[in-house]
Amino acid sequence: MSDCVYSVPDVDASGDALYGPRICNQPFIDYAWDDHGFNSTYWQGGWGFSDPCNVTKPLARAFNAMWLLAYSAQDWQNEDWGSDALHWGPRFVREQLSKYDDLRAQCGDGTAVAVTSGCQATRKLWHYGCTEWRDDGYRSCRSWSPWFAWLCFIWFWVAHKVCVLSGWIADLACTIWYGTVGGGQHVELTLWFFYPLDGRGTNSVAERAGVLMHESRHIANHPHDAQFPPGSIYGSGDGADSSWQYEGAWMYEALYLWWFTAAGVRTSIGQKNAAKQEANIVLANAFATSPGFMVP
Repeated sequence: MSDCVYSVPDVDASGDALYGPRICNQPFIDYAWDDHGFNSTYWQGGWGFSDPCNVTKPLARAFNAMWLLAYSAQDWQNEDWGSDALHWGPRFVREQLSKYDDLRAQCGDGTAVAVTSGCQATRKLWHYGCTEWRDDGYRSCRSWSPWFAWLCFIWFWVAHKVCVLSGWIADLACTIWYGTVGGGQHVELTLWFFYPLDGRGTNSVAERAGVLMHESRHIANHPHDAQFPPGSIYGSGDGADSSWQYEGAWMYEALYLWWFTAAGVRTSIGQKNAAKQEANIVLANAFATSPGFMVP
């Protein structure tokens, strides 16, 4: 932390003053720490390990986002998957972050608010990609003559098995690499997650909660699959989602912020406005094919 340079903005404007007193009790601190997979090695010193109630420090600011996730639904005990993102969101974040059990804080270089490293791409290949490719092939086979369609179906069936096997081998190799010399599969929260630096980064507790949803979706085998559209505030090149229907990290972030804007409780108008603004920024800039709507 001694190598990091940052400044602390107005804690009232960011919402940290609102949520700070709520996180400052041992049962919540234990819940947040244990259920979200914090790696204590990366939170020592100035990161706040010994000062978890100090909302000028990163750890408390992460805890604030986790409190918002946990208690912003009116009936917060209901985390049913059949409900909306405001309800199942905290459960989803906990379950995904606990899979890696390695949540870190790092200075960062300003290129990302948070970084999820790991084998999402190879897992997606054999969990989803191979099956989608096979099903597309089956649909094309149905247009063939009945005399030859069975050959087409057999070919795609066999090719699917080969695809799954190759994907499984690639995922195993990737997992072994990360488990030995690759530094482990983990999530890094950079200074830009905790503070709005140089006009970038998160400005509110609500935005931080959205980032946690975003990174959790990456862990759940959804890497970005497209390039940013022309004129995106996020720049150009890789890092966008192809569409809303892809149900990727940007979609999960925007969806959660939308529900928080519409139905979040135990919060403030300022936090809801910040969530709405961030959701609309994502909708306008993070999809190769525009979703075609904004948060009203």
